[in-house]
Parts: sequence; structure tokens; C-alpha cells
Amino acid sequence: MALGSFRALLAAHGQTTWNQSARELGRQGQWALVLTVLVAATFGAGLLLVGTGVLGWVLGGALDRPLLPLVLGGMLSLVSFGGGLMGGVLGGARQLAWESYRGFPLRTSTLYGAELVAGFGDLLPLALGSATAGLLVGIGLRVPATLPLVPLVWLETVLTLLAVQLLIEGLAGALVRRLRWLLIALGVLVWLGSTLLGGRVPPKSTSNRPAPISTAQAERLRVIGHRVGTAVDLLPATASVRSLLLARQGRWGAALGIHAYPLGVLALLLMLGTRLMRREAEAERRPEPNTRRQRLWSFRHPAEGIGRLHFQTLMRSHLGRFAFLMPLMTLVLLKGPLSQVSVQALWTVPAGFAYLSLVGNNFTFNQFGLDRHGVKALLLLPVASRHLLQGKLLGMAAHQGLQALLLAGLLGLVDHARPDLLLAGLLLMACIFLAQTAVGQWTSAWAPRPMVMNSLKNNNMPFTMGLLSVAASGLWTSLYGGLYILAAWLAPGWLVPVLALAFVLTLGAHLAILPHAAAFLDRRREVLVERLG
Repeated sequence: MALGSFRALLAAHGQTTWNQSARELGRQGQWALVLTVLVAATFGAGLLLVGTGVLGWVLGGALDRPLLPLVLGGMLSLVSFGGGLMGGVLGGARQLAWESYRGFPLRTSTLYGAELVAGFGDLLPLALGSATAGLLVGIGLRVPATLPLVPLVWLETVLTLLAVQLLIEGLAGALVRRLRWLLIALGVLVWLGSTLLGGRVPPKSTSNRPAPISTAQAERLRVIGHRVGTAVDLLPATASVRSLLLARQGRWGAALGIHAYPLGVLALLLMLGTRLMRREAEAERRPEPNTRRQRLWSFRHPAEGIGRLHFQTLMRSHLGRFAFLMPLMTLVLLKGPLSQVSVQALWTVPAGFAYLSLVGNNFTFNQFGLDRHGVKALLLLPVASRHLLQGKLLGMAAHQGLQALLLAGLLGLVDHARPDLLLAGLLLMACIFLAQTAVGQWTSAWAPRPMVMNSLKNNNMPFTMGLLSVAASGLWTSLYGGLYILAAWLAPGWLVPVLALAFVLTLGAHLAILPHAAAFLDRRREVLVERLG
């Protein structure tokens, strides 16, 4: 049976994913994973659909109220644009293995459409799409006249999410090429924003009684609310919601005509994404100019040479450069949405460093991924596996250490964090890094996967590795973060010594496990060459 290029791309992607999981887990483990995912998805999706369906049923009963279209429009806009922004930043959009398709005469629009559909297989779009479906179906069941428009509104929301996700990740890849100037600009903006906003925050009252709202403040809040409502009313998702209200009134011509606005915005996003993808493909075909003179360098120990080589590889990769934007994003998150938490002073520093430690999971759990074909030469070097792993550890430590120092500097400059808290935060991140790397030394030999150097796409971890990464990150963050909070609460003066002791113990455990990880790497050398070379 002949397949079109679009269906062939999706079929090849599905078969590649299935074959990769079979190599990593074996047939029995593969079917066990499928069964586990199906059971979890059935219960999780069922609860999500029922919960959002009940919410939609309740909101559908108040569909004719003036404020409800704004509320629903804001919710759908948060799903489409907010979810797309989050998915693009997290790197969950690019699924297809582009390197395998370069030799085929495929149009950019075909590749873009396949990327769009494949992106829906990620966890975030699946969850948000299911929640949106439950919400809209609940409204449709409460107001049966709106049922014919429910699939159209759902498609507009989900396709906008996927288009924004692809667009954000493509823009992130373009910004990485100008990382130096972007870091300077973002640093200046963060400093100005924190200074201006911090200067406008009124001092906290010593009295527990809340201050009454004056008439001028109430009027100002009313004006702000009116402006926010006007802005939400202009969103494409609000127009989609108003079409449901028009359908309930029997005005089907106006209900269908109002969809020209959200469909036009969606078409614009698709066109921008296609053009950006075409420019990326053309940029990948052009070799990057290298006018810098390379000098030879020496080292005293093989691990030092491997560490410097791995650090340079990380710094040349787009994903490694993009990691240096995360300290700024972490600071913006701490100074923005999470700045009003009452116990902020206790958890800001550990939360910032713990969040930053998650950035390197792609490298930590796949330490040979960026070596790709060069893994053959790497394994042929007269270097013991133990020294290879030590070198990888040194390279990643330098890479994440620079990010940690950048975050510490920003927290000290903008948030005026105390030096002892910053030192404890650095020790906290070092403990999590050592524990994560100890696990990653095993997973890197167990399930190696090639990573792309000059692009952010197709660098996601496989599903199994993603679950393991989430579990390990949650375990180490809870363990060391809980130790930080406990010491800061019970004995603040002992915070740094306690974290220093935890670091020494973690380092000792890491070095004790290292020979066993090196022996496992020796047994998996052929697997590394097969999958990466």
C-alpha cells in the first residue's frame, strides 16, 4: 500500500520510537511499559476528563453571563499560548529525526505538518488537550446547541498550542546563536525590572490588621480590571467562546463567521513556523565559519583531558549554550509569580538552585550523546573507562558550575541574598549534581542516544529515560532540599557545615560507585558504538 510523504513520516517516526524502546527495554520490558502507561493514562485521563467535564457543565449553565466568555477565553488562551510557551521552552516540540530525512525530497510544509502532529505525542500537549476536550464537551452537554462547534474550538486551541510550541523552540534556537548579547540584554532588563519594581513595593506593616482599601485604590483596581477585560476580549480564544454563545442563540451565520479571526491567527502562526523551519534547514546546510586559531593543549591526567574536551563539546552545542539562559529564567520566576509567598526568604535560594540542577538532565543521563560518531575514537583511546567517566564528570561540573555561579551572582545582586545562603545553595546543587551524575553514568551506557550539536530539536530523552529522570530528580531534590530546609529552620548557623558534610558524603559515595559504573561501561562499549557510531 502506497503512503503519502506526510503519512510516511509519521509512520517512520512511530516505528523508530518503537524500535528504540525495544532495543532499550527488550520485548518483555517494552510490553510491560506499554501496559503501565495504558493503565496510568486510563486512570489519569479519566479523572482529568471527568473533572474538567464537570467544570464545563457548571460553566455551561452560566454561558449567557457577560463575564463568562472572558473567563473561558482566558482559560483557553492560557492553554494554547501559555502551554505552547512552556512546551517550547522545555524542548518538547521537536520529535522527528531530521538527520534521517535530509536525503529525501520533502517539502518544508510536509515536515512542518509532521512535526506538528508528532508534537502532540508529548505529555504536556496530551494533558492540556485532554483537559480542554473535557471542558468543551461538558459545555456542549449542558448546552446541546453548541455541540457542533465543540470540535472546531478544540482544534483551534490544540493547533495553536502546537504551533506556538514549535515557534518558540525555533526562536530559542535562533537566540542561542546570539547568546552573548542576549545574556547582557536580559541581565540589564532583570536588574532594571527588579530595581524599579522593588522601589515601588510599599514597606510591610508591623500590624497584622490589613490596611483598608481607599477609594482611589479601588478606582485604580477597577480601571485595571476593565483594561484586562478589554485585552482578554481581543484574544482569538475569546472569539471562539463567543461563537458558542451565538450558536446557543441560533445565530449560526455569525457563529461560523466569527471563527475567521482565530483561524486567521492560527494560519499566521503556521506560516511563521514554516518559514522559520525553512530558514533553520538552510542554516544547517551551511557550514559554520571557524576563523579562530586552535592551539594544542596538554594535561596532567587523562581525566583532565577528557573533561576539557567534554566541556568544549557542551559549550559548542546549542543545548549547552541555551542552558546559560536558565539562571535568568529562574530569577525571573522567583522575582515574578513566586515573589509573594510568605516564606520566600526560607526557600528562594534552595528552590532556585534545585530548579537549575534539572537543566543538565539531558547531558547527565546521556553523557556520550554529543560524541555521536566520535565515540569510536573516544573508546579507542588508551584511557580506562573510569577515567572516561571522571572526565565526563569534570566537564559537566564545569558547565553546571558556571551556571550556578551566574545564578548566585544574580541572586546576590538582585535579591540581595546573604553569602552564607548562596554558599549553601551552591553546595545543595553540587550534592544533587553528584547524585544525578552517579545515576547518569549507568543510564548513559544502558540507553545511549545521539544528540544534535547545532540545533535544539530532537534532543528530548526517550519516554522511559524521562520517567527515570523525573523520579531521580524528585528523589534527590526532596532529600537534599529537605535537609537544607530542616537545617535552615532548626539550626541556621549550622546550615553551611551540614550541607558541606552532605557534599563530602555524596562525593565519597559517588567515588565508591564509580568503579562499578566503569565496569558496566566496559561491557556496553559495543552498544555505544552501535547506537552512536
